[in-house]
Amino acid sequence: MTDTPHVTDPTEPTASGPIEAAVDPQDAAAEAISEHAADVPEPTADQTSAAPAAEAVDAAAAAPVAASVEAESAEARPNAAAEAVEDAARALDGPAADSGEALAAAIATVEPAEAVPVETVVPSPAPHRRRRRVGLFAIAFVLGLAVVIGASGAGLAAWDAGYALRVLPGVHVGSVDLSGLDRAGAAAALQAAYPYGQGEVVLRTPGGDISVPYSAFGRRADVDALVDAAMTSGRGGDLAHRVVSQLGQAVHGVSLTPHVLLDQQALAAAVTAALTPLATNPVDATISMSAGSLVTTPARDGSAVDPAPAIAAALAAVQPADAPARVVVPVATTPIAPTVTDSAVRIAIYNAGVVSRGGVKVAFGKTSWTIRESTIRTWLGFAVAADGSIAPTIDATKIPRSLKSVAKAVLSPARSAVFLHAKSGRIFGVAASADGKQLDLAATSQRIADSLLARMSSSAAAAVKVAVAPLPPKLTTEQAKQKAPVMTMLGTWTTWFPISDHNFFGANIWIPARTINGTVLGAGQTFDWWNSVGDVTPSRGFGPGGVIRGNHTDPTGALGGGMCSSSTTLFNAALRAGLTMGARGNHRYYINRYPLGLDATVWKMGGAVQDMSFTNDTGHPILILGIKTVGSGGRGYVTYQLWGTPDGRTVSLSAPSVSNVVKATTNTQTVGTLPHGVRQQTEFPSNEMDVAVTRVVRDKNGRVVHAEVWRSHYVLWNGIIQIGR
Repeated sequence: MTDTPHVTDPTEPTASGPIEAAVDPQDAAAEAISEHAADVPEPTADQTSAAPAAEAVDAAAAAPVAASVEAESAEARPNAAAEAVEDAARALDGPAADSGEALAAAIATVEPAEAVPVETVVPSPAPHRRRRRVGLFAIAFVLGLAVVIGASGAGLAAWDAGYALRVLPGVHVGSVDLSGLDRAGAAAALQAAYPYGQGEVVLRTPGGDISVPYSAFGRRADVDALVDAAMTSGRGGDLAHRVVSQLGQAVHGVSLTPHVLLDQQALAAAVTAALTPLATNPVDATISMSAGSLVTTPARDGSAVDPAPAIAAALAAVQPADAPARVVVPVATTPIAPTVTDSAVRIAIYNAGVVSRGGVKVAFGKTSWTIRESTIRTWLGFAVAADGSIAPTIDATKIPRSLKSVAKAVLSPARSAVFLHAKSGRIFGVAASADGKQLDLAATSQRIADSLLARMSSSAAAAVKVAVAPLPPKLTTEQAKQKAPVMTMLGTWTTWFPISDHNFFGANIWIPARTINGTVLGAGQTFDWWNSVGDVTPSRGFGPGGVIRGNHTDPTGALGGGMCSSSTTLFNAALRAGLTMGARGNHRYYINRYPLGLDATVWKMGGAVQDMSFTNDTGHPILILGIKTVGSGGRGYVTYQLWGTPDGRTVSLSAPSVSNVVKATTNTQTVGTLPHGVRQQTEFPSNEMDVAVTRVVRDKNGRVVHAEVWRSHYVLWNGIIQIGR
């Protein structure tokens, strides 16, 4: 070998014509290959058949040099190297050893490098002149190597060893040439050339753009797989196949398509997370009452968003290697209407006004009360239906506080059962209980609420009639009759009187009632006033009272005066009980506190007596009760009740028949007993008249038991007003 580059004689013919004087560096490489071949030991007998192959390789080695020189000078016949290779392949055709035959066949076809499973191999862009020179040099080098292969496999092993950790010539990834680079260099070159992690997906939403960076889902070049493919390119198959593959790779080049890696789940998660805040729930409109005033809040639409279309669009856009650095994905949202709308609130406000307008009238009998509109508004509420409509409601539990005056007017106390005692204290019987009545607050409140709500469908606003409920007594008849038989009040009467010195301040009336109270009158027994009352003495509490003397009234002229109020009352109770009436006399003149024609005076004067009596003809015992009542305004009351077992009799009294009336007058008298000018009425006028009252008593079969006429003659009694001189 020599260090001096070999220069081909310009006059020496070549396959492509005369060679320029200038020597390309590739000529030196070809010469080195030839010298390397010269150093190869002589072939053995088994190798002699490879001589034609070696000659063919020499021819192939010379062809690239000539082609290179010609291309550099005139850039004509750019396929000269390839044609030379094909010539060499044809020269190899013929008998040879197995490896020679395989080599000859492979060179004849000049197959491109084996397919790389990572990406589809496509022709690389036409390399510039220096790349063609490198390719031609590689052809010459490989052809020389083929000679070595034909002679010995040791040459290829040495070649492989030289590129063991580097990419073989002719390997590209896209526009990046990885020839001769080790793994780290190739990876660095690819990462610099393909920064696929720089960029963003822009989600264009109605509320604005949302950026999802490529780095969020690991978008990057598949550097490891590309480097693996580049490192293994041309290295597969047996010895002959590798020679052919590397030769084709050097001639035609191998281009690996850049491949993108990304985490699809991370992309989906990032898009979903970015769009989740866009999904909002609708907000219903509200209406409520606070201290009688309306409080409302407006409705607001919600929105729904489906990330799936955006995920699919983003994935389709970023998967290609040539995806732009900014991918815009439109995102649509779907509005969600609230269930309760502002329109529903406005309707509810209108209806609330209809319900409360003008207040409401509540009636009990002929009496009515009006509850004001402002009060009704405090009862109002609102209910939302499933379809979003709103209806006013009335809280009936708030209504009773507005019905206090109504409840007071309706209330009628119950009367409990009463044990009727005789004077001895023995229970004679039971006076039946009677329910009272009270306002049914719950029912009345509901009536009012229903009436108000009905206004939304009817303009009528009639008064609401109250509901009345029975008021039970504390002691019912059923409870009391366990101890005594139930008695019925056969007759009763009450008389009022002014509490004054005319009746010893009520004592002369109430003492007889107290004395008679509890008297049991057996069947067929007669009641006599004076026998029952006894002696009238101060020691028993009686005092002076009024009496009619001659033509005037003496306010305190008789002991026990005024007692007639008590006797008249008992007479009327017995009369109405249908009993047999005995002695009775009317007053000298009519006193208007008594029933006309039915008064009963009693008195004793000397040996003369006016009595009042009656007989129990019912066939059952009768209990007489005398009751004292002190009223207001200086009024007193005396009541008599006759209790017994009813026998079915009925009593009817006619209206008083008045005749022979003489009108009374009022006269004045001047007296010295009064201060000057002071007026005092001492007598009250009462007409003279005759009065008749008819009573008819019938038994349970309607037969007349008693029929009588009570006649009274009242004298003329003029009024007198005394005036002090």
